[in-house]
Amino acid sequence: MLARLFRIQNRTAIYDRAHKITASFLIGLTGVAFLAVCHQLYKAKTEYLPEIRRRGKERLEKTLAIRQTEAEIAEQEQNKNTKQHEDVEENGPSASNEDVEFDYPDVKYEYLDNTADIQIHAWGDSLEESFEQAVMGMFAYMTDIDRIENRDMKQIDIRAEGDLQNLLYKFLSEWLEVYGTEDYFVARKVEINLFDRKELRIIARGYGETFDLSRHAQGTEVKAITYSNMQIHEEAPTHDVYVIVDI
Repeated sequence: MLARLFRIQNRTAIYDRAHKITASFLIGLTGVAFLAVCHQLYKAKTEYLPEIRRRGKERLEKTLAIRQTEAEIAEQEQNKNTKQHEDVEENGPSASNEDVEFDYPDVKYEYLDNTADIQIHAWGDSLEESFEQAVMGMFAYMTDIDRIENRDMKQIDIRAEGDLQNLLYKFLSEWLEVYGTEDYFVARKVEINLFDRKELRIIARGYGETFDLSRHAQGTEVKAITYSNMQIHEEAPTHDVYVIVDI
């Protein structure tokens, strides 16, 4: 009986000791893990966090620099547009044409005899093109426009009253006035940017240069545009226009 009791007590002591060893091991393991976590936190604070902050600062600086550059470009573009608008308001709708590239249009006009004056017959795939060709036909009668180079650009904005004939009359008259007041500017190409039938308004650009007698052949000067026998035929495909000019 005593031997059995001794064995039970001995077994209990072994279990208690095993529990204590296990508990000590777990406590030690937890402590090691805690120290490892503390070490990683310290390392993150001393090494990783400054690096993260540095990279974040660099990204922020790059973003701010890009935004500043975009703002400067937008401001420069706005200033450029404002200056161009002021130049147009002050000096009229003319500008340099150094960067404009295009093919010169086909000739779609001819001259018909009409007593002492000359009649220009122009045609095109649209009425706008016929108007453009009529202006180029007028300039071609005054000089050989094949020798005119693309050195300058003039822009006009005209409005008419009544009908398309008045619009054609004012369109040609305005270009003739540009020739007389803008150092004898001759357009080799005319391009209509706005053709408003309802408002009877045209905005157009002419590409060419100043007439120079040393380089350009002198033809017959057109003095004025007339309404005499003016005709506009909108039937496709030619959209013919006829206008008599005073020479």
